[in-house]
Amino acid sequence: MPGWYPDPAGSPELRWWDGAQWLNRTQPAGTGTAPGAPGAGPGQPEPPGYTSPFAAPAPGTVPYVPAHAAGAPVPWAWAVAAIPLLHLAVAVVIAALGGMSGSTAGYVLLGAVAAGLVAVFLAYRDARALKAAGNLPGTGIAWWALLAPWAYLWARAVRRYGRTNLDWILLAASAALWFLVLVISGPVVSSVATAATTFNQAKVQAEIARGIQNQLGVHTVVRCPKDPPVHPGATFQCLARASDGSRALVTVTIQDRSGDYTWHTN
Repeated sequence: MPGWYPDPAGSPELRWWDGAQWLNRTQPAGTGTAPGAPGAGPGQPEPPGYTSPFAAPAPGTVPYVPAHAAGAPVPWAWAVAAIPLLHLAVAVVIAALGGMSGSTAGYVLLGAVAAGLVAVFLAYRDARALKAAGNLPGTGIAWWALLAPWAYLWARAVRRYGRTNLDWILLAASAALWFLVLVISGPVVSSVATAATTFNQAKVQAEIARGIQNQLGVHTVVRCPKDPPVHPGATFQCLARASDGSRALVTVTIQDRSGDYTWHTN
């Protein structure tokens, strides 16, 4: 039935329904016209060729018509769900640049901060798109993305109008991905940091040779492996050769992530 009804776009005004489509005419809700009352029309008809942005599919009814199909998440929601992958990628890049100079926990935390900021931005875009379509009452839930991507998607699924099982599937997929990244991020980042650490072969050889000469008074030439393990607790052996031709093995033990080491002759 033609009349003034609450604006399906979510504004506090009333919008005129002409029995077939929403017209681009509004009036304040407190003007004395009850919502749904036939009352007087909005004035002059729309010009020929005008297409209302509030067109409805069924004449004679007042349906709720979202811009996005119910249950079909917009691309921003899928981007939010994939944020754990960004978290891992950022942590790995920072670990590759920092090597053993930083801690694994620090690299993972930096990745989480960067990914969290991006998640809030993407969540806000998603919430704004849903609000514009009339599928969400507000954009404040975007801050839930700071807790975790799945936290926002949970709040989104709970508060979204016309939700379907696809919204819950998206939430479950995001939670599973988040948990997987949480489990593997530590080992992966630690491995990358270790691999990115460069062993200064010449420096270690010179320091050991100098140490042997100070302790024993013997000039030696020391040769160490080019790419030995450098993680804390790792050991490797170098060969020390004296000027008289005698040889001795030197065992090197890595002490910490900064590359400090101890050595002793066998």
